[in-house]
Amino acid sequence: MIKILEKKINNFANSHFVKKHINKCIENPQFLTNTLLLTSVSKDVFGYALRVHNTMKNDEIPKDKKSFVAKMDAVTGITTAIVQIGTGFFLSNKKIQENICNRLFSELKNSPKKFKQASSSFKTISTLVGATLIAKRIFVPLISSPIASYLENKHNKKSNSK
Repeated sequence: MIKILEKKINNFANSHFVKKHINKCIENPQFLTNTLLLTSVSKDVFGYALRVHNTMKNDEIPKDKKSFVAKMDAVTGITTAIVQIGTGFFLSNKKIQENICNRLFSELKNSPKKFKQASSSFKTISTLVGATLIAKRIFVPLISSPIASYLENKHNKKSNSK
């Protein structure tokens, strides 16, 4: 079984599609940044979907709390995806990055190759850090908690009116 899985992974890793994608990432830093951002967001969405599933299957969580916990996880997952993508694309904006890099790396302006390398690396790192740290740890909790509370109150009103 392991050998079969290993062979399939090797075949995929050596496929024309993957090689073409890797080459495009090497040639185009913006494409690399977007790929890394979307991969990070996809991982988080999958994680939150798994959390919702596990919450609904968990019999140790009281039934009256299970719905709220699942809704909180779902809202947080959706909010995380939207906010991370929005923040990432905002931070990777060419004009914003040029402005920041011109200020940060002004001493490298005389060496265009070094300036380009520093700017390219900074763009990728700042986009990922901004999207994961700022968006996920600051904006998402501020947005998702009120939404989940609203959904829970709406659910409770429906339950109580029946």
